Amino acid sequence: MDFNIFLSRFGLDPDNFTNVPFEPIKTDFGFIYEVEQKTDARICPNCQSRSAYINNYFHVTINCSENNHLQDILRVRKIRLKCRDCHKTFTPPLLGIKQHAHISDLQRQLIIRDFMGKLTFTQIASKYHLSKTRIIQLFDQNVKFVPRLHLSRVLCVDEIKFSDELDQKYVCVLTNFDNGEIIDILRNRQMPYLREYFPAIPLIERETVKVFISDMYEAYDTVCRHYFPKAMHVIDWFHVITQLTNAVNRLRTRAMNNVAGKGTNIYNFMKSHWKLFLCRYNKLPDKFYTYKRTGEIVHYDDMVFKCIKISEPLWNGYNILQELFKYSSYSHYEDAVNFILRISKRLIDSGNEILVSVGRTYHKWRFEIANGLARSQGHRRYTNAIAEGANNHLKTILKTAYGYHNFERFRKRALLISSNNKPKRKEP
Repeated sequence: MDFNIFLSRFGLDPDNFTNVPFEPIKTDFGFIYEVEQKTDARICPNCQSRSAYINNYFHVTINCSENNHLQDILRVRKIRLKCRDCHKTFTPPLLGIKQHAHISDLQRQLIIRDFMGKLTFTQIASKYHLSKTRIIQLFDQNVKFVPRLHLSRVLCVDEIKFSDELDQKYVCVLTNFDNGEIIDILRNRQMPYLREYFPAIPLIERETVKVFISDMYEAYDTVCRHYFPKAMHVIDWFHVITQLTNAVNRLRTRAMNNVAGKGTNIYNFMKSHWKLFLCRYNKLPDKFYTYKRTGEIVHYDDMVFKCIKISEPLWNGYNILQELFKYSSYSHYEDAVNFILRISKRLIDSGNEILVSVGRTYHKWRFEIANGLARSQGHRRYTNAIAEGANNHLKTILKTAYGYHNFERFRKRALLISSNNKPKRKEP
């Protein structure tokens, strides 16, 4: 094997080693390469004397693996010199291998590069035949800090569940609406953390935010009013729909449990086909439901209609939900406000405590909801769908790693992966 090519492969300087013929030793896992350090560098680093002599020899093992299949090990016969003047012992450095290190500089760079990919710490450790603890140690040593991105004109704010610990149960995620990039991740969505984070951003940068998109969380409304004075607050339509679908689902469960006899076709249908009560009416399957006990066959449309008639609150909630599904992006803000007022009034007038609660919520946030329903000057409708996509990406990182305990480590890793895998912007 060519000596220079072999050392260059591992990112080592051939001038540090004695050029001797050798053949790698094959093992069950890979190869062992044995080399010897040159003995001509004898300048004492302590007193700069050139009178050092060879005191003894010792061996060090360097991991040079580059993939999962082969475990390449470099075994170096190093020298320990002793100065005749100051009587200090020392070992000349090797270019490409840090002192006391057990991996080469090249392998270190490859590992750092993989930190920006989608491999977990465990997978990276397996790839380079190192321990997971060592990989995490290298990450903490080499990735000290990852700065946030600049705030975007349209800012999406949402949260994901991170852990069961109180101070980081739900982390807050800031996303760029225009390109889907994750701007930053905050440790907690609670007001004390938000009040500490946003004032630290210069006012001139916060004033560039013109649209602030979030769900109906009180803290986000406070943040928008206090720290983004020039931004329009928009409530994401997905969360508006979710409020009513959750209410209708509770009413379905209540009506189902009030059906006389749990073996009836209505009870069985409402329990096994619950999703049909939460979707658009025109999305109902064009097929028939067969009640096995009696052989009765009923079309899905008729079966849903038959079920919702057994409860007046369920009937009201289902019909109002269908009206929400039929909305369109209103050209004028006033039309959008009137639409939400009409929906909230119908919910409140129903008299059912579940629907009344949703109606009052809609009325409270009517202006912010209308901001999302009305078309912008660019004929675009603002939603948090971009943020939900980024959140799914973060959830995948958490899921594949079986969770993170250290928030700062998760934040740095997530921002690295996000910046290296920028989503492609879709044309509106």
